[in-house]
Amino acid sequence: MAAVDGADLLLHLTEWPQFTYIDPKRLATRTNSPKVIDARGTLNTDRWREAGWITRSLGRA
Repeated sequence: MAAVDGADLLLHLTEWPQFTYIDPKRLATRTNSPKVIDARGTLNTDRWREAGWITRSLGRA
């Protein structure tokens, strides 16, 4: 959680399952701007968008 404090952009670069279960609503409150790039395609982008995030996933439309 502390890694996103004041962040302008979150880069999701791992396939480790524990990171896919992070609560995006809770995480969004700690960022300057809730934007995430999912470089591994493991995040549930619908869930993240519902939590107010702008999402981009590499290799997806």
